[in-house]
Amino acid sequence: MPKRVVILGAGIAGLSAAWELSKEGIDVDVIESQPCVGGLCRSIRKNDFIFDLGGHRFVTKDTAIFNKIEGLLGNDLMVRRRKSVIYLKGKFFAYPPELYDILRKMRPDISARCAFDFFMVKFGAYSGMQDISLKNWVLKRFGRTMYDIYFGPYSKKLWGIAPDKISADWAGQRISLLNIMDVVLRLLSGRNNSPRTYAHNFIYPKKGIGQIAQAMAEEITSKNGRIHLNSIVEKIILDRGRIKSIIYRQSGVEKEISAELIVSTMPLPEFMLSIEPKISGSQLHTAKSMAFRGIKFVHITLDKEKITDNTWIYVPEGKYIFFRIQDRRNWSPYVVPEGKNALTLEIACNKGDDIWNMNDNALLKRCVSGLENMGLIRRKDISGYFTESAEHAYPVYSLGYKENVQQAYDFLSGIKNLISIGRQGLYRYNNMDHSIKMGLLAADNILHDNCERDIFSVATEDVIFDWQHSGCCERVSGR
Repeated sequence: MPKRVVILGAGIAGLSAAWELSKEGIDVDVIESQPCVGGLCRSIRKNDFIFDLGGHRFVTKDTAIFNKIEGLLGNDLMVRRRKSVIYLKGKFFAYPPELYDILRKMRPDISARCAFDFFMVKFGAYSGMQDISLKNWVLKRFGRTMYDIYFGPYSKKLWGIAPDKISADWAGQRISLLNIMDVVLRLLSGRNNSPRTYAHNFIYPKKGIGQIAQAMAEEITSKNGRIHLNSIVEKIILDRGRIKSIIYRQSGVEKEISAELIVSTMPLPEFMLSIEPKISGSQLHTAKSMAFRGIKFVHITLDKEKITDNTWIYVPEGKYIFFRIQDRRNWSPYVVPEGKNALTLEIACNKGDDIWNMNDNALLKRCVSGLENMGLIRRKDISGYFTESAEHAYPVYSLGYKENVQQAYDFLSGIKNLISIGRQGLYRYNNMDHSIKMGLLAADNILHDNCERDIFSVATEDVIFDWQHSGCCERVSGR
């Protein structure tokens, strides 16, 4: 068992590993580039408002993971009802679809085309199509109309590339409904139950999702662990198949740290490109072929309490710059002042593109124009705003990505004192509970000399646990 471990990244995966290790007396140093902990699961306080960096819910089917987080936050955990809608063609549609809602709102010609697609799918019009791309996956299950009006535009907006260039793996993990026949049968039967991949309820901390990361960080430092904020990794010194040291820059000062074992949650391609001596040839090509999609967040504070009943609103149409809206009060009434509310708008982009570099005032103007057009707010309701950026929000599952990922994994396996975990570290589109589990498993491997037990199998499930029927849900809500 090592006496000292260095962890690269204070996101939820890295903190989970450090939290578990520090409790067992391991000397832990966490190197984090941001001024606060949490990574993509952090929360930001602005005056009396608390904003999340994205819409992160805590949903898990792993009782052990739940018990750890419940033990960490206790009474500060709440059960929240998920309510999502799609804004399309000037109307809000329930998600998952409901019979009366669709009949009342959808144009007759679109309804007829969807019905035609149902028979096309049912009688095997797309049966010969392989699940290679996102486009193929959707066409086989939903038909052309739903692809054209929702899935295609939303995917293009989110990823910035055509859906026929995106791997079907992403659809299998993230699209809740199974196929158009499932939709139609649910509608005809009048059943309101949602598909098995849709969670009605979720667990959420009173003061934002970042409360989990902050509580972990406090326990780490209470056990004499060290978290180095504003520290950017510049070089990873490799010597005879082992990481000899990490060179990072903190507040302009170059520093060096070493340990018997390294846990990395750094974006996988950036980790590879930081190695000294520099990688070359196929390794360099692999690192440069692995892209991440970024997000700009526009956080808006409002002198208005009631905006919508929804936690999320999905916006597929290209005329709106944002792809998703979060109503902060509906996530938690404790993150906004009494009589006030706030919205977070998510805008997909790539670092260095026009949206990423757009002036904040210009970005706000486009956002407010869209919100007014949707009838959600008026310009005079706004009391303030600020923006944030996340460069490595989503690993891009472009066609052929699996080969690059496997080559990267093969490279990592040659580094004897390294464990790489998390969404960025494994280039895997996993959820928050998956990242926590990866961190805990990494710690378990270190503490008990296991060989990366189960880490690579985490986040390969295609079913999201439904908290509506969970004893865990009752335990929290019964407090």
